[in-house]
Amino acid sequence: MKIKYFLSITILLVMVSLLNTHIAFSQSPTIQDEELLNEEVTQLKEKIANKVQELKETQHAIAGVVASNDEKLMVINTESRGEMEIEIDGTLTEFFEVSGSNVKEIKQEDIDNKDYVFITGPEIADSITANAVYKDISYFVFSGKIAEVNNDDYSIRIITVDKSNIVLDIESSTDVQLMDIQTLETEKIGFSKLKEGDSIHGVVKRNTLEQNQDRFSAEDLLIIPNEYFIQ
Repeated sequence: MKIKYFLSITILLVMVSLLNTHIAFSQSPTIQDEELLNEEVTQLKEKIANKVQELKETQHAIAGVVASNDEKLMVINTESRGEMEIEIDGTLTEFFEVSGSNVKEIKQEDIDNKDYVFITGPEIADSITANAVYKDISYFVFSGKIAEVNNDDYSIRIITVDKSNIVLDIESSTDVQLMDIQTLETEKIGFSKLKEGDSIHGVVKRNTLEQNQDRFSAEDLLIIPNEYFIQ
């Protein structure tokens, strides 16, 4: 995954090795020669240390939605930096798909336009050379209060801390945890125990095809009863 990084370090280390070998096998070197070579070795080692630090600092990670995916260039749209170019190296760039806690290797052609990805690699002049590309799911994390409970379609309307209104569909797979205000422990609950006015923290999946999405299928929710704040 970081082949370029290790390749650069390997080349530099080989140079040091060759220089040290020259010192060891020189025929009757003078003290002046040894001092000169030792100084060169020291300078080279300093350059290696600086190069290692430079490589660490230039490693970058960026996430976004795929706009185009060609053999040598991928373009993604990011929230913070707009459109960015990702250089693809056919021999070095690796591709993976994230599914829950599992990561499996895939091919570049398994990534389609509108897929959500995050990329790691060095960045130079606003272009990232990808060491690895991960195909993932875009998640939205929020906090707010339950403003409305709709028993007809098993949904709830939330007013978030930034005053946005979103609707959550509560599915059979949604994990809803309610905090006990006495013990502060949580227990899994069903839709019928959701109440207006309770605080809610949650994680939902985003649809990358919809820019202004305000309705989500809920993944994980934590409910804190309003009574907890008025004890």
